[in-house]
Amino acid sequence: MAIESLGLFGHPLFTNIILPFLLVFTVVFAILEKSLILGKDKKQINALVSFVFGLITVGLPQVLGVVSTVIPVISVIIVIVLSFMLVLGLVGGTTEKGNLSKGLQTTVGVISGIAIIATVLWTTGAFEMIKSQPWFSTGLSTFILVAFIIAVIAIVTSGKSEASH
Repeated sequence: MAIESLGLFGHPLFTNIILPFLLVFTVVFAILEKSLILGKDKKQINALVSFVFGLITVGLPQVLGVVSTVIPVISVIIVIVLSFMLVLGLVGGTTEKGNLSKGLQTTVGVISGIAIIATVLWTTGAFEMIKSQPWFSTGLSTFILVAFIIAVIAIVTSGKSEASH
């Protein structure tokens, strides 16, 4: 579904004025509250300063342009990092016998990291450019073979070290 068909959410007033204002206001207010720069229990002053920062942001086209350009990139980075942390959290869990082995956690973490990087390259279209390079076919197969050997060694080694404890 295209954003234009969402009515209010696709309107330039909402996307170019209201959303950036709310974002800047909220972030500045949270920073002022947490850092206590203007003093303790000064919510009204923090809100007023945050309000001014928000108005300056949406009132100056240059600043608004920077914010509008940077926010989507930061949002994508946050989603990627959160996805990676979720996968690592799942792998770092426990089983009925106790914690998973460090070798297995590391191996799955590395494989997950590679999978997330590959997904980002594929969704951005950068993978097609890399695929057209002459070194791609031989380099990729060599990399996969070496990564598989390292993963097997890590799993086997971690199993032996736990058995000796």
